[in-house]
Amino acid sequence: MRGVNIEKYRFDFDLTFGVLALNPDGTVYHRYGGRDSRSPGHWTTPASFEQMLSASLERHQEYTAAPSPPELQPRLQPEQIPAFAKRDKGECIHCHNVHEGLQQEAKDQKTWSFADIWVHPAPERLGLDLDRDDQRLVIQVQPESAADKAGLKVGDRLIRVGTTTIASASDVMHASDSFPAAGGKLPVAFLRNGEAQTVKLSLPPDWKRSAPASFAWRAIKWTLDPVPGFGGPAIDATQRAALKIPEGEFAFRIQYFVTWGPRAAYGKRAGEAGLRADDIVLAVAGKRDFESVDHFHAWWRLTRQAGEVVPIHVLRNGEPMVFQLEVPRS
Repeated sequence: MRGVNIEKYRFDFDLTFGVLALNPDGTVYHRYGGRDSRSPGHWTTPASFEQMLSASLERHQEYTAAPSPPELQPRLQPEQIPAFAKRDKGECIHCHNVHEGLQQEAKDQKTWSFADIWVHPAPERLGLDLDRDDQRLVIQVQPESAADKAGLKVGDRLIRVGTTTIASASDVMHASDSFPAAGGKLPVAFLRNGEAQTVKLSLPPDWKRSAPASFAWRAIKWTLDPVPGFGGPAIDATQRAALKIPEGEFAFRIQYFVTWGPRAAYGKRAGEAGLRADDIVLAVAGKRDFESVDHFHAWWRLTRQAGEVVPIHVLRNGEPMVFQLEVPRS
């Protein structure tokens, strides 16, 4: 991302693959790619990419007849932001580093709030799921969700969300990202049986906030505090069977403690609580259903509080033990 104008080329920087179809004057016709808590490639298929390109050509023809160039903004490159100068030291800036750097800059400028982490909400935050190949097509509406209460149904085809014309799930995520986290009435235009209709989704305050399992894939989670101060790999099925851990229960082996940098106090506290390398973590605060190590780390950062005492259940040399870990105060 070094040298990229992130003011002009704005997208979800935690993504795996992304495309902007745009006019040379900076007008974005459509966005493509992005991801959610499912596989990194869930929203990238040949059919959906072709559909987005076709929609972009149609938008281009319309736009050429009546262009409306966006107001030019000052160029902004990641390396121009002070927070990047502190952390980057001239090395490569990856896409996911942009969220991290912007967040750190906001913290340094005292403008950051916790709500800032909920970027580019997936369609599920509206109560929708979309077809992978035809990403305008609604294939599921969550009961009692904003979409359900507004009257959207399976088989509806999205036209616009807010002011964003839809050709992809990434367009929907961009429209959601642009809408206030405080909530409000989000207009959605769609086709039902060939007839254009519009409804307004009533989004409550903090509607962008997702569950830890849905947030776990984001690299930005590593910048959040508090941290557990320890981590390691999940144990595999063979190890689980040898340790007689029931099927479906998650466990991981402590491989490291954070004993470096500004978070060294967290690793030190974990060691003082009695945890050791090679301990097998079975449960944290009674929770045994983590889906992955990433889920554990996201859950801890999003749910634990400074000063809280968290029971950690482990196996050490086959013996069950429980340690009480107090989350350090910053």
